[in-house]
Parts: sequence; C-alpha cells; structure tokens
Amino acid sequence: MTFSVSYDPATKIVSLLVFVAAVGAALASHIPAVAFILFFVICLTYAYSPRGYACEGPSITVKRLVGDVVIPLQGLREARAATKDDFRGCLRLWGSGGLFGYFGTFRTRKLGKSTWYVTNRRNAVVVVTDSRTALFSPDDVNGFLAAIGAFAPAVSPPPAAPYDMPRFAGAGRSIGLIVGVVVGAVALAFVVFCVLYSPGPPRYTLDFRSLEIHDLFYPVTVRAADVDLDRIRVVDFAVDTDWRPTARTNGFANSHYASGWFRVANGQTVRMYRAGVTRLVLLPPKAGGAPVLLDVNDPQRFVEDLRQLWSRP
Repeated sequence: MTFSVSYDPATKIVSLLVFVAAVGAALASHIPAVAFILFFVICLTYAYSPRGYACEGPSITVKRLVGDVVIPLQGLREARAATKDDFRGCLRLWGSGGLFGYFGTFRTRKLGKSTWYVTNRRNAVVVVTDSRTALFSPDDVNGFLAAIGAFAPAVSPPPAAPYDMPRFAGAGRSIGLIVGVVVGAVALAFVVFCVLYSPGPPRYTLDFRSLEIHDLFYPVTVRAADVDLDRIRVVDFAVDTDWRPTARTNGFANSHYASGWFRVANGQTVRMYRAGVTRLVLLPPKAGGAPVLLDVNDPQRFVEDLRQLWSRP
C-alpha cells in the first residue's frame, strides 16, 4: 500500500522564506557561485525530502527523489500516532528542520534519538522497533497504522489519536498562514528594493577637516590628515585598469549602485561608492589605511576643490 504526504503550514512558510532569501542573496551578490551554491542546497534538500511511503512486506519504504529508504519492521514494539509529548525538548542533530519537511536525526525527551521522515507534524506517526525509532507523516494516519499492523499482527497499536491540537487549531493555522504571507511579502519587498536601489552618486559633507560620505549601508568619515593630498586624482576604469573592482568583500552591490569594501585588480581592498560610472575620485591614504573611490558629479572639479580646501593651514 502507498501513502501520500503533504506539507504543514510551518513547512510551507519556512520553504517559501528560504527560497525568497536565496533569490535575494543571489541577485544582490552578483556572484554566480553564490547563486549556484544556494540553489544547489535547496534542490538537494528537496531531493532528500519524503515524497510518500509504501508498506511492502514487513517494511516501510520512504519514497525520495534521491533514492528510497527501507525501514524493516522486524522487532516492532510500537506503532502509534504521535502526541505533543513526543516533540517536547526537540533537538535537531542533523537534517532539515522545516525546509521541505523535518527529516534527519532528532532527539526529544520522550523518544530519545530518532530518525524522522516527516513533512507534516500533525500527521506524525511513531514507529519503534528493536533497532530504531522512526517518525513518518502519512496523510492517512489510520490506514498507515492498519497497514503496519497487517504485517506485524503481534503488535496491537493503540487507536490513532490525532496530534494533540489546540482548541483553536484552525484559527492558529489561519494566523500562521497570514503571518507567513506577511513575512514573505516583506522579504520579497526587500529583495525588490535590493535589486532596484539606485540612489545616484552618494551625498557627502566636505569641510577643511574631513569628508563625510552619507551612504545608506556603509557611511564613512575620511579625515583630511589621513589622505595623501599629492596623490589624489581621478581614475578611469577604462584606462586605469588596476583600479577596476574584481570582488566584493563586504558591501552592497546591484547593477545600479555599489558601496562598501571591494577588492580591485591591483590586489588592494578599497572603500568604493559608485553609481554605475567608470570615472571616480581616488583618495589614497598616507599610511595604513584603505584607499577610497568616490563617485561625484564632476570628478576633476571635486579634486581641485578638495586639494584647495585641505591644503589650507
């Protein structure tokens, strides 16, 4: 006999949020390897998640895309519907704790160490044999227990009692779904913001002592005393290829704007504030600091004004 499975609300919410977060991280990073790793992990987790069960002979087969798992029923001591007490003090030792289900190795106060093949905790079934404790979650709990009993007639499992659900479980599920939708919408809005954020050249405040860059993510104050005035200049990525950014080490970047810490072609790590242009002002440090690459509307005029202002006694 075969038995289908379904996701509980928590699994749906966690899976949605993880997927949205992965899309956001992939789009914001602009690094193909990051996108590949994130989606590889998601696909691998899905491949290991239970797709259904089959009671074939004295065993339970867990259907998975990555390969089925067979759990023998020899030495069956107990088969029953799970209760709240079975999940108290739950600790995940290895596996998924909500992404496409709950599968792997877990420990609870009542069950001890156990192996889970669960997608819906409200349908959870506990099966205890001489060699292991395993949990499953068929949509048809009663039929699943009856099938196990047919292959192990010596065991008389107690009547299937549903998961000890709160009195207002229906309302709780509705609230959970609403919260999930709201959280998912907020996460999606954040992803859209990261993709479309385009503030233009960063605002700044300049006086004879310092340059303060007002960036949303990585604001910084550059002191005049720390900058080598003689080496301030305009760099053009088309000509000064050594200053082209090659990797983001700790910053924000999309196709419109970049700010934070970046590694450039000459091997240095710089602070860069760039709104899609190729000509930026280079502020080199005197010693021990990091160069700053700044996008301004008129780079050459900015360099002249800066030198004049910071050269005053």
